[in-house]
Amino acid sequence: MRKLIPLFTLLLIGTLPLLSGCGSSAQQAGPPEGPAESMQYLMQGVADQKMEVVWEFLPASYQSDVNGLAHQFADKMDPEIYNEMFAIAQRVAKLLQDKKEYILKNKMLESPKTSPEEVAKYYDPSVDILASLANSDLSTIEKLKTFDGGKFLSTSGSQIAKDFATISGLMPQKEGDPGFTEKLKQAKVTLVSAEGDQATIKIEVPGEQTKEEVMVKVEDKWIPQTLAKNWKSKIESAQQSLDKLKPEDITSKKDQAMAGFKQLNATLAQLENAKTEKEFNEQFTNQVRPLAQMAPMLLMLGAAAVMEQGFSDAAAARGGVMAESPGEAKPINPNTMISIVVNKKLSPGEQDPIIDEILQSANDTESLQVIPTVDGEITTFKVYPVEDIEAFSKKIKFGKPSKVDTDSRSITVELE
Repeated sequence: MRKLIPLFTLLLIGTLPLLSGCGSSAQQAGPPEGPAESMQYLMQGVADQKMEVVWEFLPASYQSDVNGLAHQFADKMDPEIYNEMFAIAQRVAKLLQDKKEYILKNKMLESPKTSPEEVAKYYDPSVDILASLANSDLSTIEKLKTFDGGKFLSTSGSQIAKDFATISGLMPQKEGDPGFTEKLKQAKVTLVSAEGDQATIKIEVPGEQTKEEVMVKVEDKWIPQTLAKNWKSKIESAQQSLDKLKPEDITSKKDQAMAGFKQLNATLAQLENAKTEKEFNEQFTNQVRPLAQMAPMLLMLGAAAVMEQGFSDAAAARGGVMAESPGEAKPINPNTMISIVVNKKLSPGEQDPIIDEILQSANDTESLQVIPTVDGEITTFKVYPVEDIEAFSKKIKFGKPSKVDTDSRSITVELE
């Protein structure tokens, strides 16, 4: 299921990508017993950047499912390749911290749309996120084999959440419009009805459409019915993909991978050893220019990676995607991505039914990805993979396609 679901679900699902591998955590008090209280507890915990509440929210069997996938991945992955990847990430993070002054003065950061001062605002929390992940309990195969999800989320996960909150607070917002964290703190969850192991709750978030959500009791935890319905199939899908991951296939590419790592380490050494700003920036420009030319695609891949890492139904701003296998993100072919453009600012609640219809328009919703973004008064849905944009436009039911541009691979839709 490649859909982004309502805002509150981010609390559970947008943070699960951090759990790319989890072992059994220490016993926690856990959320309250009632369905409304349980969701309120989750929302408040995330608002306070206490990310261990995400782990506590899951039934024990779900935790076990995630653990099993992570441990299997650790057993199949080549330790030398995996460990070297994280070692390089650690060097990059330290380089970005140590050479911050030089990097921010580099001419490559000059842009008519973004000032160096604007980049500088986001620099520290962004680098801190990379450093937290690179040095976390995910950083070696040995640690991954004994990973503790609760411990990770209460330490590295909570620190990363704080950095994301910092970034969110720096983003421009309409005057009087509360930020994401403040919305969570002001959110109100109430019980609408309950019968046996099923209940309906109402979630009121400032600035968002009021939503009613069906909750079900799984083991001793109240979770969204949509999560309960899809969990087994998603875990099975991830398991099947993991079963296809053969250690010998990874080993066959080891020489090529290690040669690439060696080249990256040589480049990092040159940058680390630069003694002056001029020397550093000359090396930085020469070494990084090829990457800068690929930046738009790298950003796109980064967004997809966030979605692909989750063991859940949602990611990004309101939810995420079930990964095909832990740590594996499929490359995006830009020739199979389309943009569905709506000339209206849509709230998360207004986006949901549109996402549902987009998914239903595909023959294989398991392989379709939908990423909504809002820029001013325009909402765009990035959809992939889509081969034939003309054929896809004819399947759109939520509005009337007014323009299909095959060159830019975009469809402008007028809402009904």
